[in-house]
Amino acid sequence: MYKQSETKRSRTIGHVGNGKRARGGDQPQTRILAEPDPRLSRSLEYGVAILECYSSERQKLGIAELADIVGISRSTTHRYAVTLVELGFLEQDAKRKYRLARHAADAGSVAIADLRKQVPARAMLEELRDTTGHTVSMGVLDRARVIYVHRLLGHRPGQYAIDSGLGVGASAPVYCTALGKVLLASLSHAEQRELLAGLKLERHTPHTIVDRKKFEAELDRLSPRGAVVSDEELRQGSRSIAVLLPRPRSEHPLAIDVTVPSSAYTANWLLKEIGPRLKRVARELSGETS
Repeated sequence: MYKQSETKRSRTIGHVGNGKRARGGDQPQTRILAEPDPRLSRSLEYGVAILECYSSERQKLGIAELADIVGISRSTTHRYAVTLVELGFLEQDAKRKYRLARHAADAGSVAIADLRKQVPARAMLEELRDTTGHTVSMGVLDRARVIYVHRLLGHRPGQYAIDSGLGVGASAPVYCTALGKVLLASLSHAEQRELLAGLKLERHTPHTIVDRKKFEAELDRLSPRGAVVSDEELRQGSRSIAVLLPRPRSEHPLAIDVTVPSSAYTANWLLKEIGPRLKRVARELSGETS
């Protein structure tokens, strides 16, 4: 079996983003467990949850907004926010709004740099970007989202409008992106069930799958060895195709994708023309010869 072996928790990289998320207005999903785990620090859970409230759409938040998202009292939220300011993870502006401080991204930057060092992929991804003219990315699973480890923007007409300015460290939902779906397909069934149990499926376009049973059925059909397409599921006017980067001994599965304007290319074209190229690059990056 090519799927990753079972573990108690899905092997995700943890929170490594820079606060930017794909546009679409999706509400941040915190990682706070419904029932307290005596092995864990509840305060630390809430502190991390506050940091995860921030995104490209929510760069500045007041105490009331943070409290509503995390689900705790305003007084408690204020205490955590003040602590995070003191520790250098948040900063407060003149209007008493809080935003991420530069220090908040340090741990994520280190994690991304480590992955890029493990898999020196930039040269091959640049060549793929240059030959196709379209945006090429590499992503890693971060629970309900995909974090971009590489993001090389294309130059063909219509590309800028669908890329949304997302760069390295930015994230996108796992359930409506080609990168996310192929990474989900690489997990064991137990890991998939755990991740999907807390996943909120929100509609981004008319093509987004928001019915849980339909999404689970689609996931069952996907092969981690095959190419996976996202057909305007995250953003209208955008199609992408992704393949898994074979790393059987790694705890962090990676995938690469190419994103194109849907007005210019069909899903079948992606599978026939771009799919084989992606698979070849993935094999070369992983050291496979066949």
